[in-house]
Amino acid sequence: MKRLIPLLLLGGALAGCSAADNGQGSKSDVTVQEMTQPASDTAGDAKGAAADKVKVSLPQLAYSYSLGYLLPTDKLGAVQDAHRRLCEEMGPARCQLLAFERDDSQDKTGDAMTKLRVATSEAHRFSDALGRAAADAGGRATGTKVSTDDVSKQIVDTKARIAQRELLVARLTEVLRTRSGKVSELVEAERSVAAAQEELDQARGWLTELQGRVAMSDFEIRYSAIAPATNSGSVAGQLTEAGQGSFASFLIGVRALLTLAIYLLPWVLLAIPVVLLVRRKRGKPAEAA
Repeated sequence: MKRLIPLLLLGGALAGCSAADNGQGSKSDVTVQEMTQPASDTAGDAKGAAADKVKVSLPQLAYSYSLGYLLPTDKLGAVQDAHRRLCEEMGPARCQLLAFERDDSQDKTGDAMTKLRVATSEAHRFSDALGRAAADAGGRATGTKVSTDDVSKQIVDTKARIAQRELLVARLTEVLRTRSGKVSELVEAERSVAAAQEELDQARGWLTELQGRVAMSDFEIRYSAIAPATNSGSVAGQLTEAGQGSFASFLIGVRALLTLAIYLLPWVLLAIPVVLLVRRKRGKPAEAA
């Protein structure tokens, strides 16, 4: 029973340390081998490691793609649907549709957005395929951005925490199986095992999420529409786009003025009789004089 109390204290200490963790990894975490190896073994390993070459591991990067396309109004929906079909043809293991939005209002130039998750190994080829589908419909790219997030340290720290919790659960479980003692002490040991197991499950879930971010890249595709026009790359096409934008701004201004007039018209109609009545009252004294 003397071994049970130190193990319970160890479980409580690790649980307290885990409560301070936020999934980002702890700089003070050590590996299970460092906790359990004898000092002589550690010294021998250090000598052997000094003789070995330094091992270089590739960074674990999570990629995010942000793409934008300018398309003719009558082609926007077709291009967005073509991009969705490209994803569906790859299958759910390599491409997943996260969001699909499109504004089909008649009084707007139109816009749309698609969010996808694509296998990192095929992300570059998939991006090229998206650009070709837009170009075939007479559109062009308006922006391309690729950002990365290095999650190597988070993965290493999470694996270390998982190893620690697995060792703690194994030790506490063995004590419960082989030892007997007071009921209160056994209950406390069971609680420690349950808390350590919960922390272990959380760490495993976080590791799975990190590995998923590395394996799959996020795509956010935004579509902007213009009226059917000539080739956007030519001078005439650019002038046409500018003219269309200016005319759209003019229509917006006219609509705003008409809206304001509609709101003010009832008040003007109410004010006209009041003004006429005031002028008539002022006119009567003048006539009497």
